[in-house]
Amino acid sequence: MILNDNEVINYILDMKDLKIIQRPDYFNFSLDSILLANFLTINRTVKKIMDLGTGNGIIPILLTKKSKAHISAIELQEVSADLANRNIELNNLKDRITIINDNMLHYKKYFEDETFDAITCNPPFFKLDGNSAQLNNLDQLTIARHEISINLDGIVEVASKLLRNRGYFAMVHRADRLDDILSTFNKYKITPKRLQFCHSTLEKNAKIILIEGIKNGENSLAILPPFITHEGREYSKAVKDLFQGNF
Repeated sequence: MILNDNEVINYILDMKDLKIIQRPDYFNFSLDSILLANFLTINRTVKKIMDLGTGNGIIPILLTKKSKAHISAIELQEVSADLANRNIELNNLKDRITIINDNMLHYKKYFEDETFDAITCNPPFFKLDGNSAQLNNLDQLTIARHEISINLDGIVEVASKLLRNRGYFAMVHRADRLDDILSTFNKYKITPKRLQFCHSTLEKNAKIILIEGIKNGENSLAILPPFITHEGREYSKAVKDLFQGNF
């Protein structure tokens, strides 16, 4: 495969059967994406999955290791969507994954409501408070990290409309936005069902949460044991298992 300027091909972590094209001036995948792909509930009812804001396609690629479902993904930025499409081709997954380059708010151009059994999203984490010092000097990174093109409310609304009744919505987000997340889930009739706090070490406060809800589900929220990412300066065994593709 011919690479463009600034692009490199790497194996995805320790998984020698999967590769990914990335470039440093666009948002590259992180541990958040791996944790989310692992967290999503997959059962026999999950036949169609959507990833909202897929970036370079890492979450759909990882999900093919734990599901036979067809996976659709929407990405706003043209360069990232092109990377995602080429990553799908690189890994021979064109029959499993479909990438759409558009704003997720325009989903009705491609899908009817209540189309998907499960939806994932690794969204922009940060609200804008008018302080320009918050923003990255690269517009494409600002869009990936801050609520500019869409905010939390818009993402959850789209997810709720695309989900079938009793479908799953899983998201990774900042722990300090949990109150917003819970209220927004409830606003759009996605009942929070599973919540996991992620800590770099057990002694430190959680910075990241994994949360999954069910559309029109019954009220009952399970707080899972904390996920610890490091033991000293090394990744924890749980993380190393994920790096091997053990979802």
